[in-house]
Amino acid sequence: MINNFTFNGGNENLLIKPLIVLDNSINAFVTGNNYIYINSGLLENLDSYEELEGIIAHEIGHLKLGHVESRKISSKDNSNLMNLGIFALLGASLATTNNLNGSILVGTDFFYKKQSVYNRTQELEADIFSIKALNKLKKSSVGLNNFFKKIEIRNKLFANENNYYASHPNSENRLEIINSLSQYKNSNLNTLISYKNIELDLQKLKIKLLAYSNNEQKLKILKKHLKEKNKIFYSSIYSYLKHDLNGSIESAKKLQAQNKKNPFISEMIGNLFFIDGNFKKASMHYYETLEKFYKLNILPPTNIKLSLAKSLIKLNNEDSLKKSLTILEELIPIKNNSIHFWKLIGTTANTLGDKSAGMVAIAEEKLLKKQYDKAKLFASKALKYKNIKTLYKIRASDIINFK
Repeated sequence: MINNFTFNGGNENLLIKPLIVLDNSINAFVTGNNYIYINSGLLENLDSYEELEGIIAHEIGHLKLGHVESRKISSKDNSNLMNLGIFALLGASLATTNNLNGSILVGTDFFYKKQSVYNRTQELEADIFSIKALNKLKKSSVGLNNFFKKIEIRNKLFANENNYYASHPNSENRLEIINSLSQYKNSNLNTLISYKNIELDLQKLKIKLLAYSNNEQKLKILKKHLKEKNKIFYSSIYSYLKHDLNGSIESAKKLQAQNKKNPFISEMIGNLFFIDGNFKKASMHYYETLEKFYKLNILPPTNIKLSLAKSLIKLNNEDSLKKSLTILEELIPIKNNSIHFWKLIGTTANTLGDKSAGMVAIAEEKLLKKQYDKAKLFASKALKYKNIKTLYKIRASDIINFK
């Protein structure tokens, strides 16, 4: 799936689900269910993709070595969490954070109240794992080396700050381990990578993150160091921040003209039209986005299909509602743990007169709210409809048999 990525750091592949916390501290951590949380502050301070690879390898080490068992965090009950693929993160798309289009996480209090830190032995074990994993992938350790040097400087400047890395082994020891174990020390680090001819630029990522955090001051500083080819993207993002949607759309269209095969730009335009209330043009650009992904032989991110479904619902005619319900039904195996998702299905189905599907959607909502008796009641009502679709019949039966 495009929303996840696989990292081969041992004898087997790990399916990793990266997510972002909108927070300025330089921090990353892992929880159960293979989630890796990366603070936006960390990403804003990266100077190369090799740094990101090293950090992710370190966090994967905690997962692979079983350290995560000592600080399990359940993220399933937090409605603010959304899956984020590294690939989607590094694209050019822009979405708001108050709906399922978004890819940035909010509500950092949840994390800081729940998370605890590993002991120094576990941190050293994860460091060793990360270097061995990078060696196996023939990846340079210089990025990780540079990152820990930055941490060392930061800790000296903010010695009294309650920082996540204060509990880690000191940077000097970590640098010793990296330099002694690393087999690849290529200093030609990358701020630009390509995946299936889609260019992923680290500077674009920083522009995007600063836009999410509404940090106009840092954006202005970044503007002084902009690559020529990123100026149009910057212009679109800055116009968006200044609530100039027309200006943002016009800049995004210019960006699209220069990058005709990039699906993320089409998604970005779709999102901007959705925010502007032009749902017809939004759905057109979401369809275009999906088509571009398929032409590149890439499975589209789930959130793009969801955005398309929501724009079709907003058009509110029978044809668009039917198309939307079909898309939503395809997403049930992926999005079934979201109350908001089932509300979308329920509303759409009821508008189309599909009462049985609407009943099942309510039953699913009640199940997620742990109102089991009510869930079974609505599931039983759904099964009384003779025209109930097989998909909903199976789900209703499962809910009735739920223990």
